[in-house]
Amino acid sequence: MRLVTIFTLIFPIFVIAQTFELKKPNVAELNEQLKTSNYSKNVVYLYLIHNYKPSSEKFDLIKRNFDSDNFCAFKQKFEYRISYSEAKCKEAGGETTKLILPKTNRESAIQWIELIFKSSPMDIDHGWNGEKTKYGPTDGGAGCYYEITDTEFNTKIGMYCGC
Repeated sequence: MRLVTIFTLIFPIFVIAQTFELKKPNVAELNEQLKTSNYSKNVVYLYLIHNYKPSSEKFDLIKRNFDSDNFCAFKQKFEYRISYSEAKCKEAGGETTKLILPKTNRESAIQWIELIFKSSPMDIDHGWNGEKTKYGPTDGGAGCYYEITDTEFNTKIGMYCGC
């Protein structure tokens, strides 16, 4: 009985301590999908729908004021407790994407961001800050910005592309 009690107390520690490993983005495939969509799709969303099974429909849908046929913001959940949201509702406001993952190894998240960026390259030099928590244009101007934030149970990746 004592062994069962000890196992019951220790097992959750090992489960929590495991980190989630993101599937590596296929740069060539994502780049081709972006071209096919005339660059109208979000590269992170394309990555998710081709690598993880949705566990919900899109929700919290917001329509554009000037175009009632298109949604400019939504959220969706995927397997492994992955949560995704995107918003591009302001006409000149850029696009904000948020990805909440189970606790992820920092090096895996860094490599994932670099490959996602490589999938939709731009002619602007990008690089990491000293702590490797932020990736963006080295001149601080227009481009795509990525930020990794760790919590006790999650890794959050925030992305903003625009001016």
